[in-house]
Amino acid sequence: MGELVKIGLIGGGMYGATHIQCVRAEGRANVAWVATRTEASLRDIQTRFEIEHGTLDYREILADPSVSAVIIATPPYNHVGIAIDALRAGKHVLLEKPMAVHDDEITALLAETTRHPELVVLECSCRHTRLQPKFPFIKQLIDSGKLGRVYHIHHSQLSSRTFLDWNPKATDWALTKSKAGGGPVMDWGAYDLAFHLGLLGDRPNLNAVKSMAASGLRSVNSELEQHAAAWMEFDEGLTYYYERGAGVHSETPNETRIYGTKGGLRFSYLSWESPEVEYFHEGSDGKPVKEVFSVEMGEHPANDDIPLIAHFIDCIEGKAEPVMGVELAAKHLRILFAILNNPV
Repeated sequence: MGELVKIGLIGGGMYGATHIQCVRAEGRANVAWVATRTEASLRDIQTRFEIEHGTLDYREILADPSVSAVIIATPPYNHVGIAIDALRAGKHVLLEKPMAVHDDEITALLAETTRHPELVVLECSCRHTRLQPKFPFIKQLIDSGKLGRVYHIHHSQLSSRTFLDWNPKATDWALTKSKAGGGPVMDWGAYDLAFHLGLLGDRPNLNAVKSMAASGLRSVNSELEQHAAAWMEFDEGLTYYYERGAGVHSETPNETRIYGTKGGLRFSYLSWESPEVEYFHEGSDGKPVKEVFSVEMGEHPANDDIPLIAHFIDCIEGKAEPVMGVELAAKHLRILFAILNNPV
């Protein structure tokens, strides 16, 4: 094994800690620096993970010539500013989702990445989606023609739990639109679109959307949506019903249904849920048939961040191209903005 890739972690919260653990599990890189917002959080994460260098100013990391790459795991509202600074400092970037909270930020980041074609910028919505076995398995079923022409996607997941139920330290940003960008649609939507539109080769382009959004549920004082649904119309004759909720008075499991002219699929795309994919079609006798495939998940790590880190290092080493570059992530994010910005 060659020399470890030296990484700086910017953001020491819940997901920052996960990144450290997964970098170490993957084995080809080392988190040599960490930047956090407070002295207390800095001491905590440096002590827990025995990280040599720590700072309250991420620019110290960018000034270290031995650091090849940074992981940006700060709250969403400062993703783009830090990413632009990192690119200008010559660092590869692994950027948490959502990568921006408004369209002007997307435009600025896209412009900056074009100035640094030699640098890798990987956006994290490939984490639960394109880097796990269910994605290529289901994509191959669709590419084989078993479904015919895909004309409709239906996806929904509703939870009574909120983002803060599992990340209670995020109260200073997670309830504010200018800092978080949105609620469950922004939290999970990038994953949903990365999986579903990727199954169709990322060809569909949005033509129209009609959406609803509700807040003030479960006595949560938030200006963000807690429950949203959208009817989207794409080119190529595709429609897509999409529903996400957190803090909703209901529990609906993560389920995707894909409908084609020759067959349909039903599954949960999450790597930690059932490996079964149900395939509905017409038999040779004209009667309806349901087949159940089981995706082999045995060699996939328990934490989806390990393949994410592995892919990032592969890209840095020139062994792969980013499966979720900023242009594609921007296409998905702009769809989410369209859902949230004009609800009926």
